[in-house]
Amino acid sequence: MKATLIIKNIESLYTCDKDFTVYKHAFIACHHDKIIDLGVHDYKKWIDSATRVLDACGETVIPAFIDCNFEGFSKVRLGDQLRENNSALYAMKTNGILTILSDKKRIQKKELTQDVFVRKQESKYPIIEREQDFHELKPQKFIVSCGFGKPNSYVYSFQHLAYILFNMYKVDLRTLLESMTSLPAKTFGLSDRGSLEKGKLADILILQVPTMEHYYQTLGRPLIHRMIKNGIPFYPNWIVC
Repeated sequence: MKATLIIKNIESLYTCDKDFTVYKHAFIACHHDKIIDLGVHDYKKWIDSATRVLDACGETVIPAFIDCNFEGFSKVRLGDQLRENNSALYAMKTNGILTILSDKKRIQKKELTQDVFVRKQESKYPIIEREQDFHELKPQKFIVSCGFGKPNSYVYSFQHLAYILFNMYKVDLRTLLESMTSLPAKTFGLSDRGSLEKGKLADILILQVPTMEHYYQTLGRPLIHRMIKNGIPFYPNWIVC
């Protein structure tokens, strides 16, 4: 078995596994929708003539984001709900949120570039949607959400809230990144995603920064260079593997 996709020369690879392993100058190899290898050893054994190779020199690779509390539009006509919710989901996707959980059954869908599931349980961790939530609770562990659809909450990205939590409240990098990836996956039973490990889904973000510290210290410009869902790069351009 050979890789269908390899990302090489990764400056910082944050796996978000149980040990929060971070590799420098690493690679990740995928066979269709699953990760088959990653690390700093030789990746050339996985390559054949059909393997697509992406160069992430100077860039950071992390698991795709997960939002566990999508409310969506509900107090409008059904046709408007569908149109506006689809627009919101698309906007969140362009900000790296490739898995979404909602308690609204009508919103659920599974497609090539984004999964929307029904949330079947409540979180044992507080869900932080605004700076005020964190200021009031000051939790040790938490899950970040856009809270889209809540009153006066029409946010499509984690970046602004992450900037505030990292720089103003001094939340450590591990806690913050896990709150967007592995912790919601574990909390809501999404065992196939949320971290970059062998056998997990290849839902991957490539960021135009050398470390996550740079990502959390930056506002005002898009930082996502590529997005990969189920092992297929689809942003900014589709690449068939």
